[in-house]
Amino acid sequence: MKKTFLPVILILMLLCFTACSSSDNVSANVNSDRIQILSVSGGNEQIYLNLAKPADGNFVISYKATGAEEYTALDQELIVENDDSLWGCIVGIPKGQYDVKIELGEGENYACTTLCNIDVEKQDRSGYVHFNREEGIGGYNNDGTVKEGAKILYLTNENKNTLTLDINGTTYTGLVEILRANQYMEEPLIIRVLGKITTNYWEDNITVDGLNVSDPSEYANLLSDKYGENLAGLPILPDVDEESNVVVATPDGLTLSTIVIDSRAYVAPNDIQVENASNITIEGIGTEAMFYRFGIHFWWSDSIEVKNLTFEAAPTDGLGFYGFGEFPGHGWYWIHNNTFNGAAGDEPLDFAEIGHVTIAYNKFIRNNKAMLLGGWEYDHCWNMTIHHNHYYKVTQRLPLSRNSNIHNYNNYYENCGYGISPRSSSYVFNEANYFWNIGEPYYSSDEETWGVVKSWNDIYVNSTTNIDKATIVTDRDEIVENICFPDGSTDYSKFDTDPELFYYDAENHCSDVEVMLDAEDVPAFVRTHAGAGVLAQADLPE
Repeated sequence: MKKTFLPVILILMLLCFTACSSSDNVSANVNSDRIQILSVSGGNEQIYLNLAKPADGNFVISYKATGAEEYTALDQELIVENDDSLWGCIVGIPKGQYDVKIELGEGENYACTTLCNIDVEKQDRSGYVHFNREEGIGGYNNDGTVKEGAKILYLTNENKNTLTLDINGTTYTGLVEILRANQYMEEPLIIRVLGKITTNYWEDNITVDGLNVSDPSEYANLLSDKYGENLAGLPILPDVDEESNVVVATPDGLTLSTIVIDSRAYVAPNDIQVENASNITIEGIGTEAMFYRFGIHFWWSDSIEVKNLTFEAAPTDGLGFYGFGEFPGHGWYWIHNNTFNGAAGDEPLDFAEIGHVTIAYNKFIRNNKAMLLGGWEYDHCWNMTIHHNHYYKVTQRLPLSRNSNIHNYNNYYENCGYGISPRSSSYVFNEANYFWNIGEPYYSSDEETWGVVKSWNDIYVNSTTNIDKATIVTDRDEIVENICFPDGSTDYSKFDTDPELFYYDAENHCSDVEVMLDAEDVPAFVRTHAGAGVLAQADLPE
């Protein structure tokens, strides 16, 4: 059998390896009826293949740049099964054209199909997180390839508490422990999320074991099979001694590490508290990656990327980033292509005392709040870019900001309550956004100093209340008087026309970004391109 089997395989492999010499998109079909390709999507630094499940055997998928000689085998974890088909998810590839080879079975049952000349576009890296920074964010380089030496983990709901990572000779187990131990890593870390990752359920304003949990910021566990789905190491029932800020043990014996800054105790159920982390990418794979009922707080951390994830039913924040005590210092956070569904507690995104942030191509759906940039009047957030996000039926904080300089462009606000609320000397440069049926595009609080919004080429439809709180300009470079020192010392009152402080094209008098649409084109574009699970994105506009 072996003597007759090998030549047949070699011949079939030769057919596949020489298949992409032509310009055809599909060639070298061998037993092609055994491989059914439902769709092929070349997206932003990724390729997605949707394949019918085979009657028997497993697919082997390989890929290469068109014109290259050698294929790279796709990790088997990136062939994701759903109810009626399979997704082959090729990620971490730079812009270009690619050939993909799909093989199944062996011997007489061997099948092979090669897809040729698949176009892959680059990810939009506009904004402050990449401004004047050559090093990539998280675990990826700026061309979309994996950083040298990066550790890659595949996270599933089944292995969330058993996944291991060796760091300098010590083995850490489970998602929570691995994230908290990242501070000891020298290598970048990429966590690829497969499917829905769950934990225990929380509900506010109830009594458990005689303890009344009446504060909306604290929640109690209601899971019938007690802690059966809990993330190991995640707090269950936090309770703080008001006098000493000492945390009481949770029902399963775990304790919550409370962080106290300026006499403020930060206690958040179901939020993983991560300190001193760096160079982490957490990315969803495919269309169904989700963090359900929990979030992550990053403290004094740098170079964090979170993408292609859905956050749902988080009791407090989906993601929080804080740099208290070391000012100015920590930042470089890229939050893009995520979906935030109806957070039960606070806002999906929370920032304080950090800088160099881009929040892009996200969907915020039916949230009470969207994002907070600076929780207190003396907090700072510097160099913030918010672009191409879709806010749908969000009540408030889009965003609420304090002591911040913000470039806010090409966002779509649809059926929301109040929109942008700059306070405590924030300065927002609004550019070509679309407001549709918004209660108050701009909101001010009588208790705090109102910041300044400069509105250029924005469109307001059925959204006229409080528009006069923004300064609507007819010249992009018009100077609007404001007071803005977001890093505590640098004057940012003219940041939007200063190439030293901002990605400003002084020659063409415009923001130097990859995609700047007219406001009227924003709704259709953002509906298509924003959010998690967007497998194929159209070519970026010229």
